Amino acid sequence: MQTVNHLQNAPAGENDPSRKRVIHGWCMYDWANSAFATSVATAIMPVYFVALFKDAFGPETSFLGFTFTASSTWSLGIAISTALVAFSSPILGVISDRSEIKKLLLWIYTVVGALFIALSFFSAYTAAPWAWTLGCYLIANVGFLGGIVFYNSFLPYLGYSDEIDRISSRGFAYGYIGGGILLVIHLAAILAFTDSDHLDLVTRLAIASVSLWWFGWALWTFKTVPEPKITNPISELSLGIAANVAFATLSRTFKELARFRMLVIYLAAYLLFNDGIQTVLAVAGAFGPDTLGISLVSNMGTIVIVQFIAAVGAFLCGWIADSIGTKRTLALTLAGWCIVIGLAVGFTPLIPSDHKDFDYQLEHTSSGDYLVSNSPDLSDDGELDRQWKEAYGRLFENDILTRSQVRELVGAVKTSTFCQFSISVSGGSLNGTSAIGTKHLSILGEGPIDWWPRMMRKHLWEPLGLSVDLQWLMLGLLVGLVLGGSQALARSLFAHMTPESRSAEFFGFFGFIGRASAVFGPMIYLVLTGFYDTRIAILAILVIIVSGTSLLRWVDVDKGKKVAHQEDTMASVPNSK
Repeated sequence: MQTVNHLQNAPAGENDPSRKRVIHGWCMYDWANSAFATSVATAIMPVYFVALFKDAFGPETSFLGFTFTASSTWSLGIAISTALVAFSSPILGVISDRSEIKKLLLWIYTVVGALFIALSFFSAYTAAPWAWTLGCYLIANVGFLGGIVFYNSFLPYLGYSDEIDRISSRGFAYGYIGGGILLVIHLAAILAFTDSDHLDLVTRLAIASVSLWWFGWALWTFKTVPEPKITNPISELSLGIAANVAFATLSRTFKELARFRMLVIYLAAYLLFNDGIQTVLAVAGAFGPDTLGISLVSNMGTIVIVQFIAAVGAFLCGWIADSIGTKRTLALTLAGWCIVIGLAVGFTPLIPSDHKDFDYQLEHTSSGDYLVSNSPDLSDDGELDRQWKEAYGRLFENDILTRSQVRELVGAVKTSTFCQFSISVSGGSLNGTSAIGTKHLSILGEGPIDWWPRMMRKHLWEPLGLSVDLQWLMLGLLVGLVLGGSQALARSLFAHMTPESRSAEFFGFFGFIGRASAVFGPMIYLVLTGFYDTRIAILAILVIIVSGTSLLRWVDVDKGKKVAHQEDTMASVPNSK
């Protein structure tokens, strides 16, 4: 069964070059908005926010007895923005199915998102930069997520049923490449200014430039993709009538859910596995620097690799789906996600062993004193850094320390409750002396699953000599392989079972489920981080993805397609509804 509803209202098979132009224009929106997903949501802004948060509060702060870290606060902002989209998209989807406003709503969300990313540039000139940054991201994320709902609703109109997988995968591939290209530019700019006083300015300019990329390339989509034909329109749709129609249609849809049984089962599975995937993508950029100490440059470099591998993965999974089926291929990518998250829970910095691995490196001189050949950068002025400088800054007024000063410094690193550094001495009577601070990132606590990263470090990371940055890079390689396929096939599998005549309504529900899951996931991360730690929070996400993957076995795609076709047949008959 092959059906298509051309956006230009041409019969199937006519004007193919024009249809290809429309598909290309639709894919270009993914090229445009993926810059937000890469540079803003994952690679740069989370790391920048973590730095701002720690400058203001240190590693964590408490409010009403609840502990907030930088990554859990970031996840709270994500939860709020996704909740706003989750509860508005179904109603707006129904309205857009009865009136030609899909492009208008996509335009509004795009403008809002791009505008607030531009406004984030001014965070440095506010009294609370961390709050301004989080607020701008929250509203921009509404624009990004809301736009995706209506962007997705065009998909059922773009091709025949057996083309949907490839079109969906092509859209994601465009996004990965477009977002990756801009991120490479950002990485080059930040590397060029890493050791300068202009790094903060360049970082904020990189974030703000996403607004121009997003809005500018989106104009291509708005120019080439026409408004889909409405099969059952309402003329002169006022706000009051629109609201009544929306609630009446939503009520009817809920009553009809039994008829779309396969779609309901799939949405339940999607609620779970998408919850896990979106939470991982949303908090990874903050989890890396907050828990593992991943640098901005390392995080950006990893995301660049993810983007281009994910583009290949999206195309590859589209071809595999043609051979073994969409559902089976999706299940394989979800199994890959489970492996990825299991490894991520076990990531941990190596314990410094070689002299060159320590933060403070002291060398014995011919005069009997010790030269500080390497020391950590304290210019970020975070809370722990401030405490350390206040207590021991007098020792670093010059680069030469006496033996008694070295002993005092080593003792301070060992016993201080706020030291996040390590120290090693080479040569002289203190040769081989070393110490690691209690707040050093390599120090694992007594959390319920800290045995896992401790075991992984002992049996895998240390024997292979994989630093935490290389572990993070390995994660990026694996994520790239499963990310493109899982996202593209999750969308196209839903499109296969969606009536074209109610695409925005159903994709509104799809967006609602996706956004609702993206609310619950970050909230779970927030709560478990507050009561336990970030590793427990990530482990909970793994359990959720496994549960969603298990539900897929009950989805009969052919039955879902048959019901969707019957719905479209009814919609084509006047006064059938």
